[in-house]
Amino acid sequence: MKQSDRSFIILYQRPRDKLEQKWRACLAASDFATHYTAPEYFLEPSLQSKRPFAVLSLTGEEVTGVLTGVHERKRVQSGLSVRPQIAFRRDVDRARTMDNLVDGLLAEANRAKLVELFVWSDMTTLIESRSRQKACEGVVVLDLSRGPDTLFGKFSQNKRRNIKRAIECGVSVAGATREDEISEYYEVCVDWSRRKGLPIPKEERFENIFSLTGNRLLLLARHQGEIIAGVVIRFAPHGVMEYAANSSLENALHLRPNDLLHWRAIQWGCRQGMTKYSLGGTHLFLRKFGGQIVPTTRCRFDLSIFRGYTMHDWLAEKIEQARMFTPEVMFTVGRSLRCRMDVRISVGRDSA
Repeated sequence: MKQSDRSFIILYQRPRDKLEQKWRACLAASDFATHYTAPEYFLEPSLQSKRPFAVLSLTGEEVTGVLTGVHERKRVQSGLSVRPQIAFRRDVDRARTMDNLVDGLLAEANRAKLVELFVWSDMTTLIESRSRQKACEGVVVLDLSRGPDTLFGKFSQNKRRNIKRAIECGVSVAGATREDEISEYYEVCVDWSRRKGLPIPKEERFENIFSLTGNRLLLLARHQGEIIAGVVIRFAPHGVMEYAANSSLENALHLRPNDLLHWRAIQWGCRQGMTKYSLGGTHLFLRKFGGQIVPTTRCRFDLSIFRGYTMHDWLAEKIEQARMFTPEVMFTVGRSLRCRMDVRISVGRDSA
């Protein structure tokens, strides 16, 4: 734990004292409390090799905000474009709280060469002069306080039809409660990963994720007794639930299990008193659930010599702007140069 004139604290493990209570009190008074902003963040199996940390903003003895991230070699990152990992109390000075969090983030960076912080776009004015910013597409978010019936009415006609089709075809959905169910779903995940050309998760780590029952829900879709699809939900109790992952069998897609899985997840979230459902992206399948697209922003702090990352961004932007007016051969050359810069920056970072 690091501390600086009581304006922020940096943590590397879950606190077990009054500080944890104050942290949780901050989240209870936040509009966007997620699992990745909670103390349980440090229990994530996939993060143990990435040096996870949390920065808590302090005003007096009160925790007023939190951000979490990972510190890998010379790079520090908080969140993703579809998953900011930051939360404020509703009743605090947001500018002061953001200053505390950014100060803590840069203190954690120490000798890092690049710091990236992803925030909800309505927060960007709080750090405008301190970073180079880039707008991201954001994420579709459903307001669960509206209730399942109202939300269902906002689904696209195609989405409602697919859900009804899945039910008529005999697809059922229930939460996983036994180890053998998780093992069976693992085989579905392996099949899906192979089809998509993605790394296959190790079974032990896969099972460890679902041991975190206080913040994970695995909903399984079955047809004629066979598991054909599943959706993983990450959540903070009485806070935000997030779509974390999905896998399905290719020969079962005509049954529309994925549409039904999300609908059952929404119903579950409403019953549990969750406030929002973040769908983890903005592609068409997700937009058809009728939620609001909440934009996000990447805030980049380039601490490298000669601001190499900033130069890289500038070049990439110029190439993109000129693309519509440039012959394809020239664009190919520009893309090649950009790739070489990526390699050089990466090599410089790894050798430092």
